[in-house]
Amino acid sequence: MKKIVFALLLTAVCFGCNSSDKKEPIKDAPKRSANATNKPPLFQYGNPVLLQYDRYVDGLDTQLVEMSSQAIDTFKLLFKDQPAEVRDTALYIFEQFHSRVSMYTYLRMETDSINYEQILYEKDENGKPYKLSQKQIDRKKALDQNGFLLASSEGQTFIDPNQQFIATQFGKYVSAPMNQYLTQLGKEQKDGYEVDAGLTIEPKELAERAVWWENFSRSVENTKFLYAKDASKQYRYVLYTVMEGMDNTPVADYVSDSTASSKIQLSEYFNTAWSYLKEKYPAAKITQTVMPYYNAFLKKDSAEISQVHEKFKKEFKSPWEE
Repeated sequence: MKKIVFALLLTAVCFGCNSSDKKEPIKDAPKRSANATNKPPLFQYGNPVLLQYDRYVDGLDTQLVEMSSQAIDTFKLLFKDQPAEVRDTALYIFEQFHSRVSMYTYLRMETDSINYEQILYEKDENGKPYKLSQKQIDRKKALDQNGFLLASSEGQTFIDPNQQFIATQFGKYVSAPMNQYLTQLGKEQKDGYEVDAGLTIEPKELAERAVWWENFSRSVENTKFLYAKDASKQYRYVLYTVMEGMDNTPVADYVSDSTASSKIQLSEYFNTAWSYLKEKYPAAKITQTVMPYYNAFLKKDSAEISQVHEKFKKEFKSPWEE
């Protein structure tokens, strides 16, 4: 399963903010260049400050990582006295711009004559620290200060928005649900999840994540929370992992003839994860979903395993088929 590097765009929603909100001054954007987006506003805003911010960030140069810090400073200037739901929308505006800068920087990696792998790994295969050039040092500093980080998957180095940075910069400004959402994303990015289609987190941590996303997505599903659909999709992503595993962390350790009961063997990883759910979160929906599957594996009943799995796929929409 390849790592999704950049977040999917969300469905636009309107916030009926008071149009009489005081309009605050905004510092001038740099001269608009061919690298500015200048697209139509993301929303039909009731709040004029949101429209002002939207137009402002779309005038920033998406080829300069330093513009991200400027967009953050302007956010804090404009929205210090605005309601939390307005700040949530402003954060969304920022994240779209931040993702565009991240995408451009990523696409430029092969042509800007910087060895990013040395920056990422810091030491060679013998444990000796790389001696970074001034250009490498400057680029790392710029990435760090503007909310980007280096990561790798399947031998490829890429640039991602730094979720912990975003949580730190915006957490105290946004609504409580948004702060929880940002904090969780930052934690998960730091702790990791999988590498080359193999889970890197402990079985109990996988179970904990699944329960967290179940509870959070349920708490915001009928609200105006801007990322409610993303939260639901993230829950289904973790849920599918709990039920199906990954290519290099399979649910079952059987080979060849999977119809032979003697060859069906639940992996130790998922035996631990599922038993942990059963013991600690018996009332959770994910536990109730997993238990019939778990019981079928314990019985080594291939027909029942297939039946339960098919029922699961009909009940829960795949996060990859949207």
